[in-house]
Amino acid sequence: MRPAVRRALLVALMASGLAACGNGSGSDTPAPPPPPVVATPQENQFGANFATAYRAANTSAPITPADGDIIPLSLTTNPVNVG
Repeated sequence: MRPAVRRALLVALMASGLAACGNGSGSDTPAPPPPPVVATPQENQFGANFATAYRAANTSAPITPADGDIIPLSLTTNPVNVG
């Protein structure tokens, strides 16, 4: 087969492939945007009332920690990147 005929067939095949991927008969409504990613504050990861104590004003009364306020340390968990 001659190179010019081979190129013409290749171009025709590529054009038909692109035409098959087009949006000719589909709806024109765009997909809904993904929901926004809400980053949780880092202080929420350290126990039940740690975030409340962390966000308290400097002049507020000190908070006595309860049993669930401070999470126990474990050497087998992944460390939290503070910073």
